[in-house]
Parts: sequence; C-alpha cells; structure tokens
Amino acid sequence: MANLLVIGAVSLDRPVWIDRPLVSGGRLRGRSQDGMLAPRLGGGGANAACALMAAGHQVKVATSLADDPDGSDALTLAQAAGLDLSLASFRAGRSPATIILIDPTGERTIIGMDGKIGTMPDIPPPQIAPDYRPDGLFIRAPYLGAAAWAEMTAGPIILHWPAQDYAGRADVVVTSAGDLDSVPADQMFEKISSQMNQRPEWVIVSRGAQGAQAFSASLALSARAPAANVVDATGAGDIFAAGILDALCAGAHMADALAHACQWGAWAVGQNGSAPDKITAAHYLAFGQGPG
Repeated sequence: MANLLVIGAVSLDRPVWIDRPLVSGGRLRGRSQDGMLAPRLGGGGANAACALMAAGHQVKVATSLADDPDGSDALTLAQAAGLDLSLASFRAGRSPATIILIDPTGERTIIGMDGKIGTMPDIPPPQIAPDYRPDGLFIRAPYLGAAAWAEMTAGPIILHWPAQDYAGRADVVVTSAGDLDSVPADQMFEKISSQMNQRPEWVIVSRGAQGAQAFSASLALSARAPAANVVDATGAGDIFAAGILDALCAGAHMADALAHACQWGAWAVGQNGSAPDKITAAHYLAFGQGPG
C-alpha cells in the first residue's frame, strides 16, 4: 500500500433529512441527527482520506482547523476515525457551519454557513516533515502551500476543480458535471489546461449515476457507474477522486482507474454519512482486490 497525502477540509457536517426534494416556495419537514443538529465527520479532505485509509493506505491529512469548539470537535472525530492529522494547523476565528439537506432520493444540498468566500488558509510546509515524501497526493482544496507539497510528491497528483488559484503541478484534474458552467465536456481539457501553469495529463468529469469521462490532449474515455442504492450522496465526489488516486498509485491505466473510481462512488452513495469513518471491510477495496 502507498503513503498518501490529502490536502483538504476536515470539518463537521450537520445533516438534515427532509421529507421531499427541495422546491422553490415549498414547505418541508426535516429531522436532524440525534434530534439536535448533531454533527458528523465531513469535509472533502476527511471524506477522501477515510476511503483511502479503508483501502489499506497510510494517509496523512494536511488541513487547517479553526481554533474553536467546532474545530476541536472535528479534530476529535477525525482522530477517532484513525486519520493522521499531524500536518494540521490551527487558525484564529470560528469554523463555518455546514448544513447538509438529504432528500428521500439520497440527493444532498450543501449549505455553507457564514464562511469567508475566496480565502484559503495556510497548511504546514514540507519543511516540518523533511523525511516525508508522499507516494501520491489528492489536493481537494488548494490551500496555501499545496504546490510545495506537490513538488515533494513522488507519484500521481490529483487536483479537484475549481482551483483557479492553484499554481502547482497536477497530473489529473477531477471536476463534476455540475461545475462545467455549460462548457461541453470535450472542451474541458483545453479550458482547464489554459487556466493552469502546468498542463495536466488528464481531465476527468464525474457524472454521478451516468458514470464518468476522462479527456487527454488526444484521447477520450468513459466508464459507466455501477447500479447503486442511493442512500446519501454526500462525499461521493471526493471518494470518486480518491478512487482515481488509489488506482493510479497501483499502476492502473486511466480506463481501469475510471471504472474503479466509479465503483468507489457507487459504494459511497450507498452509505449513510459524509466521511466513511464507519465502514465494513467489503467497502473501498484497493485496485486489483475486487470489483472495479
């Protein structure tokens, strides 16, 4: 198994299960966790890292936590899940709240409350761990300092898009159909490449139940999504990207990595949770060890 680094948020999600899909002007009823808007472990960094750890990898998470009760609680939940947050930093201020509305189809609507828009916190630099050289890296959020960690990474680097302010290296950029802004998928490679300092090898577009596509400068690939019983779609995109990293670190061709990541995404939507911190051994099998 590989030594992997994930850069991204570790936070608290507060889920609310609503009785019908959102409709403008509608009136809904909801229930919260424990009947008191209780939180669960979430954040893109935690979601991806938990899946990679379940697959057997050694995973560190570089993140920034607010120095407040929610930041402390997020750290406690992450540590209870077994995540290595030795590269976490604390910042002044308060944690933004995240409300997750989950409808009966399992689709989720994310409401980020009171966070500052357009600001990225710092993460600790590579100098604090001079002997640590990751085998692979997933940049879920382009925190300040992420590019320096990319230079220290020996293997594949996956970048979540949008990340227009990221100025470092990335081998694969992963985005979703919802972030395409009406640009045709087959133009996304050139669109994203034009906004990066260094041209990626692949741009991947995830499409949920419709599967995923991967584009290089000269090649287009696609993979179907396995059938899934959708319980909660929260975090599925993060876990899909983690599946790409898992497969590429094992030496997979992109066509096989794409199918593998779709399997991880299908497993993700069938679980009730954000970060998969409470899973069975049958989920998130490493590439070559099971379906996908």
